[in-house]
Amino acid sequence: MKKRILNTLLLLSIVLFGYAQKNQELNYIDYHTQLNQAKILIAQSKYDKALEIHQNVFRQYPKHFYKDVHNACVCAIKCEKFKEARKLAQELVSLGYSSVRFEKQAFKSFRNSSEWKVFEKSYPKLRLKYESGLNHDLREKYQQLYLEDQKVASNEYGYGEFKNDSAMLALSKRLKEYYKEDGIPDFIRQSDSMYTKYFILYRHYFGIKNNADNTPEIKNKFNIYKEIDALNWKEVLLKELRAGNINPRFYSDAVMYNDYSNPFGKAAIKIDFDKEIVSPFMCLKPEDVAEKNANRLAIGLMPLSDDNKDILANTWYAKYPFKAIKDSISKTKNASLLDKIMLKTKVELQVYNSFPHANQDEFFIDDFSKINEKYNHGFKDLPTADVK
Repeated sequence: MKKRILNTLLLLSIVLFGYAQKNQELNYIDYHTQLNQAKILIAQSKYDKALEIHQNVFRQYPKHFYKDVHNACVCAIKCEKFKEARKLAQELVSLGYSSVRFEKQAFKSFRNSSEWKVFEKSYPKLRLKYESGLNHDLREKYQQLYLEDQKVASNEYGYGEFKNDSAMLALSKRLKEYYKEDGIPDFIRQSDSMYTKYFILYRHYFGIKNNADNTPEIKNKFNIYKEIDALNWKEVLLKELRAGNINPRFYSDAVMYNDYSNPFGKAAIKIDFDKEIVSPFMCLKPEDVAEKNANRLAIGLMPLSDDNKDILANTWYAKYPFKAIKDSISKTKNASLLDKIMLKTKVELQVYNSFPHANQDEFFIDDFSKINEKYNHGFKDLPTADVK
């Protein structure tokens, strides 16, 4: 009997050790890297394959971000897998979605399915559970810190001014104490208005740190910058990124604020008239692009390169009117560069305005959904009618 109990305890200890070891090894950078591939499949309208990736990732990792669950849910709807959509919609409620969110176009066919009635029946209880789980005292604590932050940020002083930087340092010290008490609050993974307010607290810390790091005459002026460095938020946030408590955008947008080197690059659109390709782009030397893409990959961001041009497949850029623009310019005599630009803009607008509702608008594809900066390659050399 004793031997049997000992064997059972030994087996249990092995199982528990294996479980603990498995969870210690989880690195959420891989979670985001895998879902980047799903975003490309979404852009290609390959929703079944994108859903499969989401489901595999969700099985591997216990923590999920609401934008990822949203994407998976919309994929399931487009595949008419309404039972899966219902389960994901229920998870969305646990991540902060209210009934109003499900009135959007993306959920229309789900609302018309029989699974919607099952979801509607479960919604009140799920929503009540979410609301009862909110820590209002915790939220108020960070709300007050945010309001104090905004008061400092709105005064006449900028970064590098002792009065401002010392006030921001005091707020960052309090944030560090709160972090020791609370860790990263759950609302960072949820659909919650507190996300932006909480993020700004970190952004302003890196604003003073990066400004000082880039201007030695400021950093060497006061001892407070040693205290700012000692808070070591960059390493802390990297640890939290790996643990699945923040996402790559939170990390990158915070740590590179006011950093002129922009270590993760800036997304732009390259319109290549030679190759007739539209793709994500960084206007940098190839070696600098490679370095920044390596930085992006290291934290789970999607690289910015021609290789990921398919991310634009469901946007109007997929129908970019290269031929129409070239034809218009080739028929114009003595066209100046300004004339060419006006012609190009006119043809672009015709295509843009006629482009139907983009499926990507129903998803969260943060890196590429709203890129305003464009670079035209080979455009100014397009021949006009006066060139023989």
